[in-house]
Amino acid sequence: MLHNQWLSKFPVAGAPMQRLLISFWVAIYWGILSSTQVHAVSIEPSPTQKAQSGLLELRFGATTIAFERGEINSISGYQKKPDQLAESTLILPNNASVFFTPPFAIPACLEIGQVILTNQTIEPVVRQRLFVDYTPTATEFPGISQLRSPSRQSAPDIYQFEASDLKDFWGEQITFYRQPPMTRLNIQLTRDVEMSVAATVERCFFEHGEATIRQLISFVTGKIKK
Repeated sequence: MLHNQWLSKFPVAGAPMQRLLISFWVAIYWGILSSTQVHAVSIEPSPTQKAQSGLLELRFGATTIAFERGEINSISGYQKKPDQLAESTLILPNNASVFFTPPFAIPACLEIGQVILTNQTIEPVVRQRLFVDYTPTATEFPGISQLRSPSRQSAPDIYQFEASDLKDFWGEQITFYRQPPMTRLNIQLTRDVEMSVAATVERCFFEHGEATIRQLISFVTGKIKK
């Protein structure tokens, strides 16, 4: 319609050549005008780009944990880094592990390196036959007891947290043992997920370990999909 309005402004009746020339210049004008308009184009990221920038769901048996890709250091069985994987969901086989670094500040003296989540189910220490007669004995550190056997003079250096919220999947108090140069914990978080932590054997763990372990448990369980 605009094209016809432009033509009507010129006295071209009876002059076919004039009408042809005017039509030509009008076409050029509208072509230039339309080329100067910028049209916004919505560019959707590819599935790979979406996966790399989003969550990575890790399936440990019946338990699914959703991590940000940058929170994970490595996954056993995969040579690529988590942020280089195109998959959005990984099904971990039995005994496969995921490695990450605590994402919050911890006392430097604890010297905690990587934390390990493994697709496995381990019976708690206090239910294992070797330790069934072990009983907790108070230590100089509030909230921490040492497990001792009345029938054994030489026994592993095993301790447990006494806080009511520091229990494993089985409902048992979380235990840890000293194996110089490290203090080690193996915590069953769900039926399918065991979390392993290694820290220094010095007094620092007895003084600050409880709060740090509580933070780690909260960090991981907060990512479990219901």
